[in-house]
Amino acid sequence: MQRFGLLLICAALSAYAQVPYQRIAGADNNPGAWVTYSGNYQAQRYSQLDQINRQNVTQLKPTWVYQMRNPGIVETSPIVADGVMYITEPPSTATALDLHTGRPLWTYTPNIPQDVIIIGSPPVNRGVAILDNTVFFGTVNCHLIALDAKSGIVRWDVAVDDNKKGYYVTGAPLAIDRKIIVGVSGAETGIRGFLDAYDAKTGKRVWRTWTVPGHGDAGVESWGGTSFQHGGGSTWVTGSYDPDLHLVYWGTGNPAPDWNDDTRPGDNLYTCSLLAMDADTGKIKWHFQFTPHDVHDWDATQVPILFDADVKGRRRKVVSMANRNGFYYVLDRQTGEFLAGAPYVKQTWTDGLDAKGRPFARRDADPKVEGTLVYPAILGGANW
Repeated sequence: MQRFGLLLICAALSAYAQVPYQRIAGADNNPGAWVTYSGNYQAQRYSQLDQINRQNVTQLKPTWVYQMRNPGIVETSPIVADGVMYITEPPSTATALDLHTGRPLWTYTPNIPQDVIIIGSPPVNRGVAILDNTVFFGTVNCHLIALDAKSGIVRWDVAVDDNKKGYYVTGAPLAIDRKIIVGVSGAETGIRGFLDAYDAKTGKRVWRTWTVPGHGDAGVESWGGTSFQHGGGSTWVTGSYDPDLHLVYWGTGNPAPDWNDDTRPGDNLYTCSLLAMDADTGKIKWHFQFTPHDVHDWDATQVPILFDADVKGRRRKVVSMANRNGFYYVLDRQTGEFLAGAPYVKQTWTDGLDAKGRPFARRDADPKVEGTLVYPAILGGANW
């Protein structure tokens, strides 16, 4: 049991969460929990709790500390429900902690091959998803695993794709009604990116949406020759969801190769874009490309934030993104219409945006052998 990394501590007595879809959809009504990656489906990451304020924040003291098993970069966003905190530890371990004491209730580490391929990011994991009484997380060898929330016992384990092709999972899944949605990393290894949805009960794949079009698909003409086959477009940060519109919103990463564009003339759809997809079928309803033909590695994988706002006297359902390219965008989330865009950091790569949000890119800002000074810097205006 130790070899497989499954440690059960008083499982029969431990607490565990029950988080049906309706509870996630109504997350704002239960501010004492954090039941999805960004706090709610709108991805607003805002807590209504007010016990901690400017007057008493200096009085905070540690109650307990949990030591991660492996050294390295920790990027997990904890899920908290019903007295339990669910986290991931690098590179691919899921752990349940007693929220009041920090005591591990269970922990599970799958067998990871020694020759696992990870290029372009450290071996990290950004967290779990929870739905009903099951916890879901991805692994660096590109598996999606479902665990019993009470015991940590494996319910199913599916290969999302072949790690030998460069695919791996570092992002937290998104749980919606009866489905678990997960993205992939690997643009620097020359993958062709996609987003998958799986049946939460069985692990059967329900749909796959390619972020780089293939033969016969609309948009494939935006790639030169067969460059689309290894076009990148990772989907490695968790998206958002509108239950009323039944649309999933997910950002896509850079084209590959990232700084060398010799083999990929064109806009390189749907990289560096926001996709709005039908939750049942994965069909792309609309897309917006922030950085056509990106040569700066400016992934559009920041979390899309959903809200309603008055735009020119009209109430609109909108989605916003503080993009890595240095511009803040507001789009109509029903149609993808560009509503506004403005730089929020210093930028020198474009002379601005046109009426539809397309940048007037400056070719003298492209990478050169002798070097190019350009703003934002290599990490962009905002990272993940």
